[in-house]
Amino acid sequence: MAATVTPDAWQRLLEHAIRAPSPHNVQPWRVRILDAREAELLIEKRRTLPKEDVTGSFIILTMGLFVEALRLVAAHHGLALDEEWVHEPAWYSAENLERVGQALIPFARLRLRGDVPPAAEIHDVTALLAARRTSRLRYEPAPVGAEVEAQLAAVAQRGGHRYAQTSDPRRIERLLALNVEAVFEDLNHPPYRDELAGWLRYSERASRRHRDGLDARCMNVSPLELWTTFHLPWLLRFPPLRPWFRRRYRAQIGPVATLGFLCGPFWDPRDAAATGRLLLHFWLECTRLGLSIHPYGNLVTNRPTAARVRAETGLEDPWLVFKIGRSAAPPASRRRAVEEILA
Repeated sequence: MAATVTPDAWQRLLEHAIRAPSPHNVQPWRVRILDAREAELLIEKRRTLPKEDVTGSFIILTMGLFVEALRLVAAHHGLALDEEWVHEPAWYSAENLERVGQALIPFARLRLRGDVPPAAEIHDVTALLAARRTSRLRYEPAPVGAEVEAQLAAVAQRGGHRYAQTSDPRRIERLLALNVEAVFEDLNHPPYRDELAGWLRYSERASRRHRDGLDARCMNVSPLELWTTFHLPWLLRFPPLRPWFRRRYRAQIGPVATLGFLCGPFWDPRDAAATGRLLLHFWLECTRLGLSIHPYGNLVTNRPTAARVRAETGLEDPWLVFKIGRSAAPPASRRRAVEEILA
């Protein structure tokens, strides 16, 4: 049955859309409700990552994830969501955002339409958004099978991307070793480290107060180790300690039976919003299939390492590399309340 736009429509949609993922759980979105049908989507400038996201692709991908979450929840309620961007994608580069004096940067105009048939979705998208997690726990040792691989590949293909995976133990260990090296190198790069350090939540008290960022209880690492890693990163490269840290980091990852790769257009900001929409669909499909993923961002953002990943895998354009499989239910990272994201 077709629905109409009610006065509380935005509130109802946002209650679920705030579960969309974002890099380091920064949650950069803010929404200014204009009336029952229209709203402005804004970027909270202090929640961008200019040292990592030079081209603006990641902030655009993140906003694309959020808009798609809104669109899917709206469709679940028999509503349609239209969007109109305020600027061209390249405008959201780190260099340009640094020059903007506004704390809240306009991103898109959103409009709801009612009286449209509900989307023919088999599964409750609100339940999938609530269940979706990044799991850093130990995964079961069974690899992802060919049937599931084909299902995930079909989702990626519908979004104009390709999904590939490997269950070759030697290749997986070589790639994980590259990830360790990239992490240790990046943490010793002050702009990267300092930007990321501001999003760490070491204690339960800090986690509950901020309701964002990288929570130690979700990172599968003790608060002391997390603090040491970011405040004494030179230890990671100190020859007597380096092997111990490598073994410790690898042990925390646990058994990895399958690594997944999403490949396609991303690094040009013009492609990033569509990539964000695809990523949400892919992640929700993983959730529906009972799978968890844990992205290894340094394998694609560290440029020399990314070149070695391409050489190792033969993949031309991977933009996301992740552990994929089944794990126990991980802790849920906290989210700001709807009232906190309203502008």
